Amino acid sequence: MFTSLRLIGSVGAVGTTLLIGLIRVQAHEGPEHEIEELTEQIAKGETADLLLQRAIEYRVLGRNNEAGRDLEQAVRLDPASSLIQSELGRVYFTLGKTNEAIDLLSEALKTKTDDPTTLGALRVLRAEFLGARSENRKALDDCEAAIRTQLSNVEWYLLRSDLHRRLHQKKERIAGLDQGILETGAGILEIERVEALLDDRQFQAALPSIERELHSSRIRSSWLIRRARARLGLGEKESAKRDLESALREIVPRMAGATANATLLTERALAHELLGDNEAARVYYKQAREAGAEDWVQDKIKALKAEKDTAVEDETATK
Repeated sequence: MFTSLRLIGSVGAVGTTLLIGLIRVQAHEGPEHEIEELTEQIAKGETADLLLQRAIEYRVLGRNNEAGRDLEQAVRLDPASSLIQSELGRVYFTLGKTNEAIDLLSEALKTKTDDPTTLGALRVLRAEFLGARSENRKALDDCEAAIRTQLSNVEWYLLRSDLHRRLHQKKERIAGLDQGILETGAGILEIERVEALLDDRQFQAALPSIERELHSSRIRSSWLIRRARARLGLGEKESAKRDLESALREIVPRMAGATANATLLTERALAHELLGDNEAARVYYKQAREAGAEDWVQDKIKALKAEKDTAVEDETATK
């Protein structure tokens, strides 16, 4: 339920990128101009910092191969920089070199720093890479170790919750979110906790939080769907149906004429699925995937396809 770019900020790269972006806006310059200027400076004297800056500009343009070459040279010039290591790991990952990215961060964790914040950020970054390779247990171990170094990072609690979800550790997921809420007070963790309660079939326990949000929210579709899930779990089918129909009446106009929105498409798909219209659900889940929805959407598509295939086989067998 999270994007990988969030982890770069933990070791400073986003801060660097934002600073460069602010300077660029004030000077009305684009990344191409920045690359030209940095190239001139590098020609006069190559440094790891200049190469890092140019690599960031290359990444803005999607030129990850050039970014990788600059960062590899920057590592050679400054092998102790965890920031450069993490940026190079990110580029390797983007280029599909997941093994190289993990190996790089593993070496960084062995040799580079004893600073808790930096160690935590490196571990979380490696956790994301391991998770992408479905090594969820190892990813969870890294995430747990990272949280112990910094109890205030909301994004890390969200990552841990997602890993618990993948590992079907429902009780641990709720306990971990309780810890995160206690340490940070973050509202987004409260939302994630409601999702965890629903996944654990604790429908009655989820309802008070859902009702509070419905009472205070102007945009209600996501909470109507959550209440429908709880009501279905409690056997209140007609009430759930009304909630889902209300959610769709809100979602459809919000989608009209707008650029494909992964969140709205996912909500629409889920509402149709809960209403029993799996064909429509598959259509909108696929559109959500194309719009950049999270990984679990692909799992939904596969599950609905398998369900359809089974139904077709059963129907054929009875003829």
